Amino acid sequence: MPSSKSTKPILLLGATDYAAVFLDAFEDVPGVRLTGCVQNLDPAADSREILGRPVYWTGSVGHLRSTHNLLCILGTTKRNAWIAEMAEQGFEFATLLHPSSTVSRRSTLGFGVSVDSGTVIAGFTRIGDHVRIGRRVAIGHHAEIGSYSTIHPGAVISGHCRLGEQVTIGAGAVIIDRIEIGDGAFIAAGAVVTKTVPSRALFAGNPGRVVRPLYGPR
Repeated sequence: MPSSKSTKPILLLGATDYAAVFLDAFEDVPGVRLTGCVQNLDPAADSREILGRPVYWTGSVGHLRSTHNLLCILGTTKRNAWIAEMAEQGFEFATLLHPSSTVSRRSTLGFGVSVDSGTVIAGFTRIGDHVRIGRRVAIGHHAEIGSYSTIHPGAVISGHCRLGEQVTIGAGAVIIDRIEIGDGAFIAAGAVVTKTVPSRALFAGNPGRVVRPLYGPR
């Protein structure tokens, strides 16, 4: 897999502390040009910088749509609304794979996916659009991850699992083979998932169980 599905400079959607962490991890990757961050919380904040890159207000970057691609690095699975807004403005989205990660050539990554360092994605797996995958995640073969999902560091998703859209998998969670997780479900850090998880449920513990229905997406 290439390290980037983008030949254009990339603006990151998100200007939180994690933006600096992401820039630090990817700024020396050959062929990847991360030239700024975009935020949508405070119009007056676009005069600051993060690791020497300018921070732009979301309403002031429209003129860059033909010269830059975007990549959303927010952890919230509710990022879909902002992504849709920028897509309507004509922006296209990059896909980034850290060179220390491995993705089978028989697996696919959608638009706007980012994969942090040390992750392994086995063969015949499909990752939907705008999925965030953290450090040292393991995703098994023939798995499906729905769009706008977030997989936090150290999670293990076994083979033949099916995750819906806007799912959150917490750090260090383990999902055994052939499990289905519904849209918007939230799997807590360290949970062990051995059975189907309903849509929007908060699932936690070892062995895991639903501790709150209608909790997500987050």
